[in-house]
Amino acid sequence: MGEKIMENITKIINENADSITIGSASKGGSVKIYGDFSKVEEFNKKIDNARKVKMYANANLMVNI
Repeated sequence: MGEKIMENITKIINENADSITIGSASKGGSVKIYGDFSKVEEFNKKIDNARKVKMYANANLMVNI
């Protein structure tokens, strides 16, 4: 059988340092979104896109594991 490798990537962010975490690790995973809270429409778009990606990942991980 193939060996499973876990990788952890840490990224230090100096610009767009505002962030919001959506979801919970114990309930389907969480995602952290970085942006600029003073640019509400841009941040809302990032949240909408992150939600779509999270839903896709959750659906495909349940099927493909």
